[in-house]
Formats: sequence, C-alpha cells, structure tokens
Amino acid sequence: MKLDDIQSSIPIYLSAIKAVSQIGDYSKAQSIVKQIPDCLLVENQIPGALIDLWGKVGSVDEAKLIFDKIRQPNAIEYTIMVNSYGLNGMGMQAIALFHQIPRELLGEATYVCALNACSHSGLVGEARLIFKNIEMKTMRIYSTMIDCLSRASAFDQAQELIDEYERNHSPESTMYTSDIRLEIYKSGTKKKVGLTWITVDGQVYTFRAHDRSHPRSNEIYAEGEKISNEIIKYGHQYDSSWITRVLDEDETVESVLCGHSERLAIAWGFVANPNASKLQMVKNLRICGNCHRSTKLIAAIRQCEMIVRDANRIHHFYKNGQCSCNDYF
Repeated sequence: MKLDDIQSSIPIYLSAIKAVSQIGDYSKAQSIVKQIPDCLLVENQIPGALIDLWGKVGSVDEAKLIFDKIRQPNAIEYTIMVNSYGLNGMGMQAIALFHQIPRELLGEATYVCALNACSHSGLVGEARLIFKNIEMKTMRIYSTMIDCLSRASAFDQAQELIDEYERNHSPESTMYTSDIRLEIYKSGTKKKVGLTWITVDGQVYTFRAHDRSHPRSNEIYAEGEKISNEIIKYGHQYDSSWITRVLDEDETVESVLCGHSERLAIAWGFVANPNASKLQMVKNLRICGNCHRSTKLIAAIRQCEMIVRDANRIHHFYKNGQCSCNDYF
C-alpha cells in the first residue's frame, strides 16, 4: 500500500475503532486491530484510539502495551490511559499515572478522568488532594468531585462544594443558572429504556427488560429460570428495593428482576454457548444492585468470567465470585 493511501485510510480506521469500542466486544476489537498496518501505530491518532478501545472492552493490559510504545505521550494519550484505568476499577494505577503527567499537559479532561477514577475506587483522600491543587476549577471538575464525595456518603462536604461553586459563580459574572445543580441532577429527569448488548458468535444482540423479541425467547427464559434457581440455592435473595414501580398481579419480585436486560443477555449467552467461559456485555444504564450481586454468583457457579460495561464503569465479575469494583459502584 502506498504511503498516501495509508494516510488517507486513517479516518476509516478511526471510525471503525470507535464503532467497535461502542460495541465493547473483545473479539471484534482483536479483529479490527489485526487489520491496522504497523506503520499507523505511531505518530498519529491511531494509538490513542486503540488505548481507548482496549480500555472500553476491559483489556487494560492491551491498552498499556500501546501506551508504553508511545515515546512522548501527549495530553490526549495520557488522559485516555488514565480513563482506561479508571473505567476498569484500577484507581491506584490511574492516580500513579496522573502524577507522572507533565504539568503543562494537565487540563480539564485529565483532571475529570483522574477524579472519576478516584470516585469509582473510593479514593476520596486522593481526589481531595488532586482537587485542591487544581488552579482553574471548572463546572465539570466541581461536579466530578461532588460525585466522588457523594459516592463515599460525604454528603455534607458535597453540599459545601455546591455552595462554594455557587458563591464563586454569580449570575452577573457568567451565564450561570444553577448549572452545577443541573449537571448533578439532570440524569434523573429523563428515564431511559434499559438496554444490554451482547456479542455471541460474532453477532451483536440487543435486549431490553422483559424482551421477548428473540426467536429463541422460550429457551432464554427457561435458562433464566434455571440460573435463578441456582443462585437462590446459593443464598441469593431478590431485593425488591430495586423495583421502582407497582407490580402487576401476575408478577413477582423474582420475575421482574430476572427480566432485567442484562439477565436476559446472560441467559442468551448460556443458551448459545452452554459451556461459555467468558461473556461480555454493554449496558446503557448503571447496573442495579440486585443484578450486581446475582452476576457475581452466576460467574462463580457457572465458572464463567463476565465483563459488563455499564453507564459508569466496567465490572469484571471473576470466577471466584468477586467483582473488580469491590462492590463500590
């Protein structure tokens, strides 16, 4: 391939990498990476895109291999690697890398990724130190720090930061209209439909709660019931607090929670591959506490690693019944 042809193909590869990162499947990531010429793995946007890809499919080791080959990472590449660590619950590694970044390369996006990494790993002390040393604190930086404090149940301190932001951003000096409160609470104003994507034998399947559109739905629900019986045998109790509506007459707490999109995706994964040793999914919303507890049990009982990327982070459910988030999500 001629040099001009290779250079002109960069936008195509970037688009393909972005698409695969949204699907979040390891095998598809492998497939696209194998097609990229070695000469494109340096001195352009491809390395950063690949770091992001590997991070989003839960393969931080692969992301680090790409990062370590970059002679002088720029601000974007540092930020993407910090974010990859944070997404996968590796808060300490994210902070260690953050402290290696030259000060002149630090900006809002890097600070936000570092604070997010702290937020999802319970590293409140480290987050406070980072926040304290930021000279120009933007709304995004404030809201991320407030999220970190709130997740750690430090609600009084979170409120103090909200008040501080509002004192320093008067309506006269900015276009401010309670921006920080809107930023924090707007996620609750619109209810999204919960969706989960899973790739089985190279094909992407989408499930929504209580979905029966799949041609093998009867098998999926039968497998779901089998899984439910297994985890109940191992002590799982379905938690009705994760149900936010009144049950219909023909519904039970178990039937509603087993109908969550991620539980259907897991059931389909085992219907298609009964001896699966790894399942990988992407969910557009935050995984609920009941599904989190049940997935840990399923991974242990079925001896199948499960990787679930939800709206906030990536959960690695290991065969020993533990999750990479250490139940801090």
